[in-house]
Amino acid sequence: MGLFSKSKKVNEYEEASNNLNNEATTLASERVIFEQIQDDDERAAFLVDQMKLGSPLIINFEKLPIMGVNKLLAFFAGACYAVDGNTVKINDYTYCFARKEEFSDGSLNELLHQI
Repeated sequence: MGLFSKSKKVNEYEEASNNLNNEATTLASERVIFEQIQDDDERAAFLVDQMKLGSPLIINFEKLPIMGVNKLLAFFAGACYAVDGNTVKINDYTYCFARKEEFSDGSLNELLHQI
Protein backbone atom coordinates (compact mmCIF):
# COMPACT_ATOMS: atom_id res chain seq x y z
CA MET A 1 0.00 0.00 0.00
CA GLY A 2 1.38 3.37 -1.01
CA LEU A 3 1.73 6.47 1.04
CA PHE A 4 -0.83 8.36 -1.03
CA SER A 5 -3.34 5.59 -1.67
CA LYS A 6 -6.95 6.58 -2.16
CA SER A 7 -9.20 6.04 0.80
CA LYS A 8 -12.80 5.12 0.18
CA LYS A 9 -14.88 8.18 1.00
CA VAL A 10 -18.36 7.62 2.36
CA ASN A 11 -20.97 9.96 1.00
CA GLU A 12 -23.24 10.92 3.92
CA TYR A 13 -26.29 11.31 1.70
CA GLU A 14 -25.74 7.97 -0.01
CA GLU A 15 -25.37 6.24 3.35
CA ALA A 16 -28.53 7.89 4.71
CA SER A 17 -30.42 6.88 1.58
CA ASN A 18 -29.31 3.27 1.97
CA ASN A 19 -30.45 3.30 5.59
CA LEU A 20 -33.88 4.58 4.55
CA ASN A 21 -34.25 1.80 2.01
CA ASN A 22 -33.39 -0.82 4.62
CA GLU A 23 -35.90 0.37 7.23
CA ALA A 24 -39.21 -1.43 7.55
CA THR A 25 -41.98 0.57 5.95
CA THR A 26 -45.42 0.99 7.46
CA LEU A 27 -48.65 1.39 5.57
CA ALA A 28 -49.97 4.93 5.26
CA SER A 29 -53.20 3.86 6.97
CA GLU A 30 -51.16 2.91 10.07
CA ARG A 31 -49.67 6.42 10.33
CA VAL A 32 -52.94 8.38 10.14
CA ILE A 33 -53.51 11.09 12.74
CA PHE A 34 -57.21 11.56 13.59
CA GLU A 35 -57.94 14.95 15.12
CA GLN A 36 -60.99 16.86 16.37
CA ILE A 37 -59.39 20.24 15.70
CA GLN A 38 -59.76 23.31 17.90
CA ASP A 39 -58.95 26.88 16.87
CA ASP A 40 -55.30 26.50 17.90
CA ASP A 41 -52.68 27.74 15.43
CA GLU A 42 -49.79 26.00 17.21
CA ARG A 43 -51.55 22.63 17.09
CA ALA A 44 -52.42 23.17 13.42
CA ALA A 45 -48.76 23.95 12.62
CA PHE A 46 -47.67 20.82 14.52
CA LEU A 47 -50.12 18.69 12.53
CA VAL A 48 -48.83 20.13 9.24
CA ASP A 49 -45.29 19.25 10.32
CA GLN A 50 -46.47 15.69 10.95
CA MET A 51 -48.07 15.59 7.49
CA LYS A 52 -44.79 16.75 5.94
CA LEU A 53 -43.06 13.86 7.74
CA GLY A 54 -45.48 11.34 6.21
CA SER A 55 -48.47 11.06 8.53
CA PRO A 56 -51.80 11.52 6.75
CA LEU A 57 -54.24 13.74 8.63
CA ILE A 58 -57.96 13.16 9.05
CA ILE A 59 -59.30 16.37 10.56
CA ASN A 60 -62.81 17.00 11.86
CA PHE A 61 -63.84 20.68 11.99
CA GLU A 62 -67.33 20.14 13.45
CA LYS A 63 -66.80 21.92 16.80
CA LEU A 64 -65.47 25.13 15.23
CA PRO A 65 -67.45 28.23 14.26
CA ILE A 66 -67.62 28.81 10.50
CA MET A 67 -64.85 31.46 10.57
CA GLY A 68 -62.51 29.02 12.34
CA VAL A 69 -63.41 26.28 9.88
CA ASN A 70 -62.63 28.54 6.92
CA LYS A 71 -59.32 29.67 8.41
CA LEU A 72 -58.02 26.22 9.32
CA LEU A 73 -59.38 24.51 6.21
CA ALA A 74 -57.54 27.07 4.07
CA PHE A 75 -54.39 26.56 6.16
CA PHE A 76 -54.40 22.76 5.84
CA ALA A 77 -55.37 22.83 2.16
CA GLY A 78 -52.59 25.34 1.43
CA ALA A 79 -50.03 23.26 3.30
CA CYS A 80 -51.18 20.16 1.44
CA TYR A 81 -50.86 21.99 -1.88
CA ALA A 82 -47.36 23.17 -0.93
CA VAL A 83 -46.15 19.58 -0.50
CA ASP A 84 -47.90 18.49 -3.72
CA GLY A 85 -50.46 16.52 -1.73
CA ASN A 86 -54.14 15.67 -1.95
CA THR A 87 -57.14 16.90 0.00
CA VAL A 88 -60.09 14.51 0.21
CA LYS A 89 -63.50 15.57 1.55
CA ILE A 90 -64.95 12.77 3.68
CA ASN A 91 -68.11 14.63 4.75
CA ASP A 92 -69.16 18.25 5.39
CA TYR A 93 -66.89 18.59 8.44
CA THR A 94 -64.15 15.99 7.92
CA TYR A 95 -61.25 16.08 5.48
CA CYS A 96 -58.14 14.03 4.78
CA PHE A 97 -54.87 15.84 4.01
CA ALA A 98 -51.86 13.83 2.84
CA ARG A 99 -48.87 13.89 0.53
CA LYS A 100 -49.25 11.97 -2.74
CA GLU A 101 -46.77 9.36 -1.51
CA GLU A 102 -49.20 8.28 1.19
CA PHE A 103 -51.79 7.34 -1.42
CA SER A 104 -49.37 5.12 -3.39
CA ASP A 105 -49.73 1.93 -1.32
CA GLY A 106 -53.54 1.99 -1.54
CA SER A 107 -54.10 1.52 2.19
CA LEU A 108 -55.13 5.15 2.74
CA ASN A 109 -57.71 4.99 -0.06
CA GLU A 110 -59.07 1.77 1.44
CA LEU A 111 -59.34 3.43 4.87
CA LEU A 112 -61.14 6.44 3.38
CA HIS A 113 -63.69 4.18 1.67
CA GLN A 114 -64.39 2.46 5.00
CA ILE A 115 -65.13 5.76 6.78
